[in-house]
Amino acid sequence: MTPIPSFIYKKSNQVAMIVFVPLFALFFITIYRPLDFDRINTDATILSWLNISRELLVQLVTIGFILVGMSVVAISRWIMGVYTSRRPISYVHYIMWVASEIIVMSVIFTIAALFTDTAKDVVTLFRNTLVKTILILLIPYVMCYIYFIWQERVAQLRIIKERLAEDETALQAAYLQIFDEKGEMRLSVRREHLLMIESADNYVCVWYIYNNAPKKVLVRNTLKHVADHLSSTHVQRCHRSYMVNLDLIKVMRREKEGVFVEFGVEGVPDVPISKTYIENINRWLAGSIAK
Repeated sequence: MTPIPSFIYKKSNQVAMIVFVPLFALFFITIYRPLDFDRINTDATILSWLNISRELLVQLVTIGFILVGMSVVAISRWIMGVYTSRRPISYVHYIMWVASEIIVMSVIFTIAALFTDTAKDVVTLFRNTLVKTILILLIPYVMCYIYFIWQERVAQLRIIKERLAEDETALQAAYLQIFDEKGEMRLSVRREHLLMIESADNYVCVWYIYNNAPKKVLVRNTLKHVADHLSSTHVQRCHRSYMVNLDLIKVMRREKEGVFVEFGVEGVPDVPISKTYIENINRWLAGSIAK
């Protein structure tokens, strides 16, 4: 049999039900008087025996109903908590459990009704009390379940939003965005695919790998502005006309003309390293090797 969701009978929800159901029943009984308190006449034997007014008796009976109902629900839900801590409970078993609560309350209320409505036999009193108990409990039970389901859906939605936010942050961290001079994003490339950025007058030429082949795109912006935007990444300035992805450098060689780095990708030119930036490049490469 299919088990019901565990949030239905978790401790906080059980406590909420124990408190809410009797309070709702008190409101319902006080407003609609479904339990035939009007049958308590001013000359009823019980009034003479208790030596109290009819109004006080009605209030005492109402409070008694609520206390009994709260006790039955509290004990039942405590037993349910112990039971469900060891094994799940199915929909059928849960419905049977709720039905048992209603029957127990109806029996207790029937006994109480014998003191307030002696004109009917026990079977009739029990049948009437059972119907009214179901009506009194049906609304708060359904309201509780709707609230529990809504609360669970809100919690699930919050978790989904948090995960989406984390995924979005991770996605943003995995990509490098290249903006134009107006601040509009023109290109978004995965970090491990962006090779270098080359200055081309009022443009920058972005080199990246696509389908295992080099590709380049022109974006209208200055290399200085792009360098400022990518300052916290491993795409760093290495020359007045170039920026390179330090993670993708395969070879750095020194020649008479100066120092150059290679990416090991066919069709991608070697990039010169100027004296201004050589120390930073060497420091990063040394740190990368140490790792």
